[in-house]
Amino acid sequence: MQKKYNVAGFGEVLWDIYPESKSLGGAPSNFAIHSQKLGANSFLISCLGDDSLGKEAQTLLNDFGLNTSGIQVNKYFPTGRVVVNLDQMGNPSYKIEEESAWDHIIFDENMRNICQSLDIVCFGTLVQRNSNSKRALKKILDSTPLNCLKVFDVNFRHEFYNKEIIKLSLERADIVKMNQFEFYQIANVFCISQEWKKGALSLIHEFDLKLVIITLGENGSILATKNDYIVHIPENKVNVVSTVGAGDAYTASVVMGWLNKKPLNEIVIEATNLASHVCGFEGAIPSEG
Repeated sequence: MQKKYNVAGFGEVLWDIYPESKSLGGAPSNFAIHSQKLGANSFLISCLGDDSLGKEAQTLLNDFGLNTSGIQVNKYFPTGRVVVNLDQMGNPSYKIEEESAWDHIIFDENMRNICQSLDIVCFGTLVQRNSNSKRALKKILDSTPLNCLKVFDVNFRHEFYNKEIIKLSLERADIVKMNQFEFYQIANVFCISQEWKKGALSLIHEFDLKLVIITLGENGSILATKNDYIVHIPENKVNVVSTVGAGDAYTASVVMGWLNKKPLNEIVIEATNLASHVCGFEGAIPSEG
């Protein structure tokens, strides 16, 4: 029987607003939900506004089975919103509202208690755009056990990142996940090879990483450790409705597989299958599972 791991997503929880619908989103939220579906005991550490969207989000997160004790409510800033437009291939572009509740996460004793029990915490760059949440992230990472896996899911969004944020995040991480375009940007920032294997190994050695994940869209993905390097190209073409949330599902699947000590070739296949499933739906969390 697999151990029930304690997993947390830290950062943005928000509503993805489509032309004719809306769905709950935010990379840390998506990661936590997918981890819960994969057998973890998932927490979300974030902040919602004291408004109707916040109450609706809280209800949905509870319905997904998440532990929401780490979600604060802010009376002064609204629940986060992102306007999403999809191109003909289902690839999203985002307009992210600023000064949202999740920009103002304040570390407290309740969060400290949650952190002390964690096996995994996942974070990205977007939540670090505001000094309040950036400070909270540092304290979150400082409060986790030494053996807690720190997962940096890069998720570059617009202008909300810089070299300092990337460097500090990589220095705190054990696992980093990025897409191919984010890899090229990081390679350029740190003057490393843009060839997949050389670049991944450079990051592993420079930042003492356990695992580097690079997703390549329909062309598959790469998992790299100090001793292994796997390129997986999916056999079946996916009918893509939207790629929103697919990367978060992939990250959750890889990390859960890693914790359960599965071989890399098995991990990458399971993660690819889950991400492909998510691509068949509009919204980051398919209601079908």
